[in-house]
Amino acid sequence: MTMSLEEFRASLTNADLRAALGLQLTDIEAQQVADDPASTQGWYSYWLSTQSTPPPPAGPAYDAPPPAFDSPPPPAGSAYDAPPPAGAAVDSPPPPTGPAYDAPPPATAPLDPAFAATVPYPGYEAAPGVSAYPGAPVTGEAAPGKKKRVGLWVTLSILAALLLIAAIVVIFAFATARHWTKTDVPEQPETFHSEEYETGRYDVTMDTVNPCTVNQDWTDCTNLMVATYTAACVDVELTEDATLLCTDYSGAIDEMKAQDGDGYYVATLGTYGTLHQTPEIDTRQVSNDDYKPAVTHEAVCYLEFIGECE
Repeated sequence: MTMSLEEFRASLTNADLRAALGLQLTDIEAQQVADDPASTQGWYSYWLSTQSTPPPPAGPAYDAPPPAFDSPPPPAGSAYDAPPPAGAAVDSPPPPTGPAYDAPPPATAPLDPAFAATVPYPGYEAAPGVSAYPGAPVTGEAAPGKKKRVGLWVTLSILAALLLIAAIVVIFAFATARHWTKTDVPEQPETFHSEEYETGRYDVTMDTVNPCTVNQDWTDCTNLMVATYTAACVDVELTEDATLLCTDYSGAIDEMKAQDGDGYYVATLGTYGTLHQTPEIDTRQVSNDDYKPAVTHEAVCYLEFIGECE
């Protein structure tokens, strides 16, 4: 039973079935033919032409030629090996129209040169570098192997150029990189507060109460003034005003010692009073110990837009 057109199309995409049909097509060529109905019809017609003609059905033996049309029919049961009547025209048997069956037909019929020289079927032209059918010459500008090699070299050349450009860009980026200090957290300045403190020096004041009394022995009065002077002005650091007051008070003591004599007493009280000592107080700014330095790190900028750029 002859294979149908649909079965033939389905067999094109199967390598084993295609080889059994005797079609010398690559997978790509077979897929192109299967996708094109006109190409499939042409190849199907070509394949049918390569198939052997089936033997004729069994019938009566042709050992003797049939009788002429102008002779009477032979009697029933007569054999055809009897000679025909005299003078009757006898036609020779026609030669067989099919191929001889003495030997098995070839697996694939030879390709007709006229068939190979023309387009295999209407509307189909083989792609460049692909044969139209088995035995046909390769068409196109280049053979498949050479075309693949050219495409490979073009691809490798493009990749090499891209890698070279990338390497140049990377080298330039590192050569022109800009390093700078980036501030992550700003500096927190130190703050202060005011407070009073003792400077270590002393102020000296004098009240209006005289250490002496009227009719007191002059020497005893002098000693009282020396005692108040010593308590307020000696062995301490004095302020400027305290120094002037103590110096004046010491001069008064020296004057009293110079005027002292036997039997002298205090007749009247002078203007000098009793001395008093107080520590000097001043105001100063004290740190709150809250200073915090800025938090920074080294940043790098490449090509003015890659990395950390200002």
